[in-house]
Amino acid sequence: MVMTIGIGVLIGAALGLCFNVFSLIPAIILAGVSTAVIQVASGDQKGFVVLAVVLVATALQVSYLFTNIARALVEGFIPVQSRALGIQGHMEVVGSDGRHVGTVDYTEASELVLTGDDPKAGGKPHLISVDWVDYVDSKVHLNKPSKKAVSEWQIAA
Repeated sequence: MVMTIGIGVLIGAALGLCFNVFSLIPAIILAGVSTAVIQVASGDQKGFVVLAVVLVATALQVSYLFTNIARALVEGFIPVQSRALGIQGHMEVVGSDGRHVGTVDYTEASELVLTGDDPKAGGKPHLISVDWVDYVDSKVHLNKPSKKAVSEWQIAA
């Protein structure tokens, strides 16, 4: 039973790192059913089966919670500039509304320099703060709508 709870803790931690809370519900159901089947197959009494299911579900939830708390604390200590590490030249920049803002030319310590070739740029490169970056995948996603980003960007010198 200790091994089953340990596996539940690891699964909860993995879910906490990768997924939102809605993924926890099917994981708890699956873990509960799996634990019950394993406990019944090994010949345990009903009381021990119920206890094992409750402990595994609790272990999943607690480890999920602690992983999310730890991740939030770690992200709070990471300097804003290191958010830009995943940003590369020629990546598209989009607002929180999903609309095009510009294209990254290069990054500086706390700013992104957008190319002047973009139709919105009017032939001049522009600067936006790294603080505006929400997340990066194949594009740079900002935490503000595209119109607001364009109205607040600065012309690069």
